[in-house]
Amino acid sequence: MQLTPYESENLIFIDTEFTSLDPSVGEILSIGIVKLSGEELYVELECDAEPSSWVQKHILPTLMGAKVSREQAIRQVRKFLGRKKPFAIAYVDNYDALYAVKLFGEGEKMPFKWMTIDFASILFANGINPGKLFATESEAKVFYRSLGIKLENYQQHHALSDARLLRDVWVKLTKIS
Repeated sequence: MQLTPYESENLIFIDTEFTSLDPSVGEILSIGIVKLSGEELYVELECDAEPSSWVQKHILPTLMGAKVSREQAIRQVRKFLGRKKPFAIAYVDNYDALYAVKLFGEGEKMPFKWMTIDFASILFANGINPGKLFATESEAKVFYRSLGIKLENYQQHHALSDARLLRDVWVKLTKIS
């Protein structure tokens, strides 16, 4: 995978956690952003929406930081990203993009390009079945081990940790190919 200097300097890896897979009632709980350089931002948001039972069990226990208002979160992300409008890469980006739009607004209001890049599709295009990758924990460990990544160094279902993992996989795959 060959990128121009502009593209490689203008990538971010994002992950969000939210209260529900139903975006009509769900709200964003946290956002993790990692630049290709390794710089990171993690924000947990105040939220009144009722989380699903799955979110209560798997996501809420990972939220340990101070909560900020939506307005504060927007300011922090904009300050972190600056004016460049980077390309945002997410694993199965549909929910991350949707909840980002709910937070920032659409189009030019987004602090990154509105056209997010789906990393699952990139894996699929390179012969890696993204569905099988997370079918079982052992299959995932085999994949990450093949890249030299220790999965135990990442906290599953934590927005910043998931964004870190995404960046680390990207770095390994782009060095290999």
